[in-house]
Amino acid sequence: PLFVSRRIVFDLCSRIIKDLQMNPFKDDSINFFPLTALSYLVRNGGMNVSISFHEKDGRQSFSFAIIDELCKSVKRKSSANGVTTGERDMQIPIGMSQLKLPLSEAGDWEEANTVIRRAYLILPHLLHAYERTPAISSCKTLIDSIGQVIPPLSEWDEVKLSVCLPLLASILNCSDHVWSKLEASSIDGLKSMTPYLAQFCMSPDHKPYARSSASSCLFSTIFHASNDEEQCDDDEYAIVHQLLDNNVFPALEEAVESLKADVSDLACKETSGFVSASSFSRVEDILNFMSVLGSAAECKGGPYARVGDAIAKFLVELTCTGMAKFSSNREAIELISFTKDGKENPLMNLSAHISILSASAFGNMLSVQNGGPFWRQRITHKTLPTILKALQEQSQSQYPPALGTLAIICHMLCCLPVSVLGGSHVRQFVPTLVAGLVYYSKNTSVVVESEMLSSKASGLLSIVIASLAKMLSNSPDDLTKFMEIIIPSLSLLCASIISNEYIPIQVLVLQCLELATKHPHARNTAQREKEQVVAVLSALVDHPSSIIRHTAVQVRNVWYSTL
Repeated sequence: PLFVSRRIVFDLCSRIIKDLQMNPFKDDSINFFPLTALSYLVRNGGMNVSISFHEKDGRQSFSFAIIDELCKSVKRKSSANGVTTGERDMQIPIGMSQLKLPLSEAGDWEEANTVIRRAYLILPHLLHAYERTPAISSCKTLIDSIGQVIPPLSEWDEVKLSVCLPLLASILNCSDHVWSKLEASSIDGLKSMTPYLAQFCMSPDHKPYARSSASSCLFSTIFHASNDEEQCDDDEYAIVHQLLDNNVFPALEEAVESLKADVSDLACKETSGFVSASSFSRVEDILNFMSVLGSAAECKGGPYARVGDAIAKFLVELTCTGMAKFSSNREAIELISFTKDGKENPLMNLSAHISILSASAFGNMLSVQNGGPFWRQRITHKTLPTILKALQEQSQSQYPPALGTLAIICHMLCCLPVSVLGGSHVRQFVPTLVAGLVYYSKNTSVVVESEMLSSKASGLLSIVIASLAKMLSNSPDDLTKFMEIIIPSLSLLCASIISNEYIPIQVLVLQCLELATKHPHARNTAQREKEQVVAVLSALVDHPSSIIRHTAVQVRNVWYSTL
């Protein structure tokens, strides 16, 4: 019954609020029992629990009472709990001469970070209550609260956004029916916030979890909210175009110039130092945000799809050629220039690492599970000519495969079924995939050294192995003539990558070795390599990681029993 749910929710929320008011700001002081109990009841107790949590009791609901406590500073809490009535009612002197600035900005940010860290320990238990339909009643208040503090002008605005944005993202993404029940004023509020959400997503000054939630809110707004101009043939007034013209491209041009200046300074010094992490990550963040806009536009379809197609082509051309032009009225952006040194040893060349950024952004577009069944097929059709041209040019050279192009084909192999890519195109991808595997297996020590430049090279290795695992499982026939190269390369990777930092990659390699024994046409090759592979697997039995030890024993048993 509803009255029973109200009573239980009242007791649990009262305990949560009391604990937040009384406990000091230490992670080990949080009482998780009422939080976990409330989370369990929301997930398993029926709709009445969610209704009781979000309905207003007097001035505000329990949900916003908890949000207010999560966003309060330590000083505000202590003043509310420990200050006498006389002190609280004392008249504050008025006038510029009485203005007292804080002793240091660092102290406020340190306190704000403490509040955010504590909130992020509590939010996972509350998110379930915002993934139910009754949470729609809290949506307008959340939108109004976010609209008042974005863009954030103080550390406490940052705290409020860090708490409210994940909750709003949970509501907007809980169901497609949510948008049909939202008030028109709430949808208008979301639309008006899109430029500020875009700036928030691309800025490295904010917390990653909050930026990710802002991206989710922006994606949902573009995908679900209707636009009065979307029925027009010309889509220049669409939300995505406005964000690209006013926010994305100005920021990208500035970030690329900053990155080029850092790379140029590094080359002039003739040292193997670090490029500025801020300029590198700034370009990465903007390209990733562009992929969010592209995938939202593709999923929405209609006139927006043309914008998504243009973003996909821009990212692919930027990866394969180092330069791309989004439209006729914009100047081309040159991200990298391919040098002879970069082609000979891409793992230790910063330009090669930079080319992975746009490839990863394109992969982010393909990995979105939303929209209709045909938009991936369309952007694949539009980008394949550029990719195949780059593969053809690289096949005629003696250099290792370009890391950016290798990353793109691996993302496509991982995210797209063969029916979308086409069997002939998959077979054109395989030589580059195998060449990338061989290059990595022969340069494992260089992979570790390349971490000084960025983590993109080791990340690409995991995608290469994942693509190979998918092909061994789903389309092994396309790999038949390369198995004599693949099995020794996998064995060499197993023997070479022993650091605990690469445990996920090593697990993938072991899975590939197990799948290789099931290849219908590679039995003779596997038998020839059996002695070497088993020796490598036996050595891994003493690996410090229990996951690697157990997986190595399992794979070794398969090689013994199958061959």
